[in-house]
Amino acid sequence: MATNVVELYQFQPDTAPRDILDAVTIRTKADIADAAAALEREVRGFGLRVMLWHDLATMEPAVDAEGLPLNAAILGWDEAELAPFTDIDQAIRSPVLRACRVESQPFWINRRGIRSRWDNPYLETIGLEDFDQRTPLQSAIVVPLHMPFGQIAAAIFTSTDPAQTDLSREFARLGDALARLVQRFMAGYVKVSRNPRYLPTETVLTARQIECLRWAALGKTDYEIGIIMGCSHAGVRYHMSRACVSLGAINRAQSVFRACQLGYLG
Repeated sequence: MATNVVELYQFQPDTAPRDILDAVTIRTKADIADAAAALEREVRGFGLRVMLWHDLATMEPAVDAEGLPLNAAILGWDEAELAPFTDIDQAIRSPVLRACRVESQPFWINRRGIRSRWDNPYLETIGLEDFDQRTPLQSAIVVPLHMPFGQIAAAIFTSTDPAQTDLSREFARLGDALARLVQRFMAGYVKVSRNPRYLPTETVLTARQIECLRWAALGKTDYEIGIIMGCSHAGVRYHMSRACVSLGAINRAQSVFRACQLGYLG
């Protein structure tokens, strides 16, 4: 069972200077390689390495404008080190990535527990008994990024000393600074790389449409939703169909999915 121990350090991180933030800023695809190289240099100056994943849903590698994977080509990770993350079945079970799905603040992890700045009971449910089998890392500082449209990204920092198992001091001193760097880099990367074809259109739903979709997301039928909301079956179908049109969806399931992506359903 993972232990969610809140470290009682005073967070006074090294502030990321403006020129460093500018160096890791991505405005076009042509900036990706240079920004990744700048991030790698800055992180290595702290005695750390960084691995980047821009979408935990797919675990596809982040790439530069030429299609070269950043982790391998620029950040210095070899195929064996990346294998546990590129094997989707293994990645799904990784305690590092599972923690990213339930925590939005930086944390650090090793086989003895997961430590975050704030108490998070969900982290306590993540078992670490087989930590060594599920991750090649002795210890890591992790910055999860919960982004628009439900996308989750993550930056994983490890020591340049592969035997180091305690990153508590680095976490206390650098956690916020690392988060700022990663947020700046990843926000730009995702914007220039995202395919708008698969994203919901910007829209406004009515309160009744949202209520119908929320109950539908909980598995209720139109008949049950009508009873709960005190309206007719036809009324529920009307609200659902109008929501479908507003969201640019083709059916009920996609309407619920897109409403979730836009944050209407919580």
